[in-house]
Amino acid sequence: MHFAAMSWQIREGIDPNVAMALYVRDAAGLEPYVVTEPDVGALYPLVPVTTDSDVSGDHGAVDLRLAVREWPTWWARALQQVPATTPQEAQEAAPPAPPEWRGLQDLPAMRALAQRHHRDFWRWLDIPEHVEARRQRGQGGGDPLFSTHLVDGYAQRLGRPAHPFVLHLRLLPLSQPVGWVLDEQQVVLSTGLREDTSALERFLAPVISALA
Repeated sequence: MHFAAMSWQIREGIDPNVAMALYVRDAAGLEPYVVTEPDVGALYPLVPVTTDSDVSGDHGAVDLRLAVREWPTWWARALQQVPATTPQEAQEAAPPAPPEWRGLQDLPAMRALAQRHHRDFWRWLDIPEHVEARRQRGQGGGDPLFSTHLVDGYAQRLGRPAHPFVLHLRLLPLSQPVGWVLDEQQVVLSTGLREDTSALERFLAPVISALA
């Protein structure tokens, strides 16, 4: 989803690549043992931990000590993925999936955990809370953030039109109202912060000021 004026664009959406890495972390019980940068807490709604004894079928035991060492590499790769702006880029930026598990070929423990939790992750991402949030944002009406006042306010104070820019809001399903600036064109936002318009405007004000 994106909102645009003549010279600027703000694009937003739940980032499935980053969300999947966090889901596998939480479902495998790795969250207390790995450090994320930025420091992202547990997903919301909470993901139940699935142990080897809970798993049936062909999935064998996974070396969780190896997974703890490998997971930060997956996390870093997911954050480095440039947000997609075209269908081709969206396909290239998709989370790891069968049969090749792209991006995890050199991470055997994470590949095994991704395979174990892949279907549950997509079911979790499609729960009513997430679907409703996407539906409301898709309507685009009545959201004061994406009326042009937020950017136009800077233009009025500067006495000139805003410079052209594209800002990506990479959303994560987290209850706490938190956000992090990755670079001048990308921020990571919790859905908790995204729903708090006044707090979100305060968080984005210096980012938009620097861009506009």
